[in-house]
Amino acid sequence: MSPVPVECFPYGVEPQTGVCLGLRLGPYRILLDCGLADISGLQADELQSDAVVEHPSEQQPADFVVCSQAHADHVRGLGALRQSFPKMPIYTSLETQQILSHLETDQWASECTPIAWNTPFNLTSDLTLELIPAGQMPGAAVCLLTYTVMVEAEIGEVYTVAYTGDFYLTHTRFAPALSTASFKDRRIDLLLLKGGYGTLQHPPRKQQESELVQALLQALAAQQSIVIPVPQVGLGQELLMLFRTNAELARQKVTVWVDETVAQGCDAYGQILTSLPASIQNFARQQSLFWQASGRLQIQPLEAMTQLPCILLVRHQTELGQYVQALGDQVLVLDPIPPESPQALREHPQDAKGDPVSLPASWQRQTFLLAQACDGPSTTQLIHNSRPRHVAFYHRSPLVVEDLMQTPDLQNRYQLHPLMLGERLEVGLAESALLPQESLAPPLQTYRGELVESGLSATLSLGADILEDPRWQTFADTGLIEAVWQGHQLVIRGLSQAEILRSSASQHPMDRTCCANCHYYRNQRCWQTESALYGFKVSPQGTCPVYAPIDDRSGVEPGSEDFDDEGVDV
Repeated sequence: MSPVPVECFPYGVEPQTGVCLGLRLGPYRILLDCGLADISGLQADELQSDAVVEHPSEQQPADFVVCSQAHADHVRGLGALRQSFPKMPIYTSLETQQILSHLETDQWASECTPIAWNTPFNLTSDLTLELIPAGQMPGAAVCLLTYTVMVEAEIGEVYTVAYTGDFYLTHTRFAPALSTASFKDRRIDLLLLKGGYGTLQHPPRKQQESELVQALLQALAAQQSIVIPVPQVGLGQELLMLFRTNAELARQKVTVWVDETVAQGCDAYGQILTSLPASIQNFARQQSLFWQASGRLQIQPLEAMTQLPCILLVRHQTELGQYVQALGDQVLVLDPIPPESPQALREHPQDAKGDPVSLPASWQRQTFLLAQACDGPSTTQLIHNSRPRHVAFYHRSPLVVEDLMQTPDLQNRYQLHPLMLGERLEVGLAESALLPQESLAPPLQTYRGELVESGLSATLSLGADILEDPRWQTFADTGLIEAVWQGHQLVIRGLSQAEILRSSASQHPMDRTCCANCHYYRNQRCWQTESALYGFKVSPQGTCPVYAPIDDRSGVEPGSEDFDDEGVDV
């Protein structure tokens, strides 16, 4: 049997310009998301070729449109697309349709066709669409398109293409994690996979939240107001629920203001309350899901900011200069780290610095990580669980794609393809798949050097050609490195400025009376049973009347030095 023709053409892969992939599976053309601000590029119909079977809708750029989530970079162009091609059907999850119907002023969102979860939907007699919860936000979906080859009215071979969009394998407050069990006993022929954070490995979600809370508390203690740019839906709602449920923040006398567009996103979540996790539904039965007008910590839609310091959530790409007069000089802008690796940030430095707006010199910028997409190990885990024959990585950064394709564990098992902006990818899904070929992945660049030992040190010298790699600037940013043995191999990595600052902040003179030098301080918590802060997280710079130096073991029972890291977040 001849291979089934499959082509993919990326019209857009960047958050700023939008994500939009064109897919041709057999005789059908499917548009996967349309976040393009300008859809004029779709008129060219890059998927049209002599090999394409005749379509009844030749003037349309695709036969079907599938929307994977409600983020702007995936839906920005759907309204214009619907207006230009009103007969072209758009399919999405019920939750995504409800969110978009609340946010969009036009009627196109209500005209989308909602698809039930985990149930194949017949687009045609030989093409089905199935949506699996992707875990990234409510309504986000992994899209499975299955094409059945009909041979003389009999069912022949079956081919499946999976498209991930953004996905997450960790539970968040508003969405359960993508279940890898959903791919059990499935045959995935081609996996179109978003590169996300590349090969980076993230700390646990709880640690990410804890570090963010500490950054907020430190800024408030320094009488700084805090501005956090967020998408209209997704991260902003996660942050508000974190603020409401964290006991340490709940004790702060501060108001969290939410600008109009993010507040609309909060209202949209209210429209899908019955689809949210049971814990969120129970919370909403007792009180407002997001707004809190009483107590020390208050969360309200944006009005006049009279009491400072405060916390302000604004939609990203908002002109922050309009808030200078209201917030004053003492302001910290906390920018979420985008789902990019350091290599991608090096290519697009404006994303690392936040929105390019003119701010007062006294305003400070800082980044935080509350991941909204999978890191490298989770991406690899999804691939291994779905076991696709072909994997195509798409990302705006060629370096991120290259890093993923050079992962040895993936190279040895799958046929890997780069899916680059404006470059057509052709894959033949023959019945018998060839073994992965090294030529499909870019060659691994190696650098040779010389090791010189002296009495007190060892010096490693590498050739100057390594300086030509754009990743070198990130690696050598501070000039400091860290080396660790992994088996018989020595792994060297560069230390970032943030790591050096955290390391410096955690060092305290041993003669200082503070929690960091107390015998009962373990894992950022106080374990002195006579202290009023017993079991709570405490600042390393703090102290209390029952402070005991580390070398003072009076009254300590043998074996009590090891404390369990359990307690209450306040």
